[in-house]
Amino acid sequence: MHYILLVGAIFNFLGGVSILVTFAALSSSQKTIIPDYAQYRLFTAGTAITFSALYLYLFLNPQYVMPFLIFGMCLKLWAFLVSLISYTRYGLPTKDLIAFGVFNLVIGILFAIYLLA
Repeated sequence: MHYILLVGAIFNFLGGVSILVTFAALSSSQKTIIPDYAQYRLFTAGTAITFSALYLYLFLNPQYVMPFLIFGMCLKLWAFLVSLISYTRYGLPTKDLIAFGVFNLVIGILFAIYLLA
């Protein structure tokens, strides 16, 4: 059960790195990037990697899991809801709904299971 925290850490780290890689590829292929889009992507990547470090810390120090994991669980469920809204109202591609939304939902549910166990 404790390894759920490690799964969350790995998922967030890979997500943050993925955002950086895709942003770097986009930046090199376009002459201009909208500044607020660049800020959003870089902030989001940093946030994902920061949460990765938090989940790794909680894995190594499980006595501090409360209340941090409640916040993390809510954030994961919010990420799914945002993805679902974006999919149904704004045409978010299915692959992005699955890659971001559904995977965050799964991790959020795993965090809830961890908290209830």
